[in-house]
Amino acid sequence: MEAVQRKPVEADLSFEEAIRGRRSVHYFAPGAKVRDEQWMKLFELTALSPSSFNFQPWDFVVVDDQGRKEQLLPLCWGQRQVVDCAAVVAVLGDKNPHRRDAQILQQFQDNGYIDEQTKNAYMGAVDVVYPDEARKIEHAVGGASLAAMTFMLAAHGMGLATLPMIGFDPAGVRGLLKVPDEYIITMLIAVGISADRDLPRQQRRPHEEIVHWEIFGGSRKTVQLDLAS
Repeated sequence: MEAVQRKPVEADLSFEEAIRGRRSVHYFAPGAKVRDEQWMKLFELTALSPSSFNFQPWDFVVVDDQGRKEQLLPLCWGQRQVVDCAAVVAVLGDKNPHRRDAQILQQFQDNGYIDEQTKNAYMGAVDVVYPDEARKIEHAVGGASLAAMTFMLAAHGMGLATLPMIGFDPAGVRGLLKVPDEYIITMLIAVGISADRDLPRQQRRPHEEIVHWEIFGGSRKTVQLDLAS
């Protein structure tokens, strides 16, 4: 198959165009750089991602030094995009974001969402919602993944190519990037300029196959019949 020749990404994409046009790019143009003002805008948009209690359980480590990317290469199974891309971004899920609960809940009160009594009640509710390590991990990974998707869509809208990666040595990457134990390395994202060598998009499962109505396995037709009977 021939490589896809994509048109340059416009900055004023509609939401649908951004979703349809975003690709996981496997071939990056070596030597490209992401400017500081681009990083600032990218993370400003990423920070608008939703999260439970607005705890924002995410942090990011940006690796754009070529020497450090070379160190990442063997830890990422030798995938060349790690060194060809402009930067590799480690998306971290914070297992203990409620260390900031007093500050965040005070913002809720200051902005008129809750009163003082409710704020104090929520302070104790955090341990109920995230009572053990498993729930903390779920929260960290879920929140960081939402932020990662925002990041990739925003990057595409800015003309940047991305590739989410889970093929890496977590312990090795943690050590190289000095990531504290309370964070999970949810994924790495290669960021840069596409070399326009990628093949067509892989097929997606049709909506009739992935959408269940009312119960798992329920179709729109069967649910309407059940409700009518």
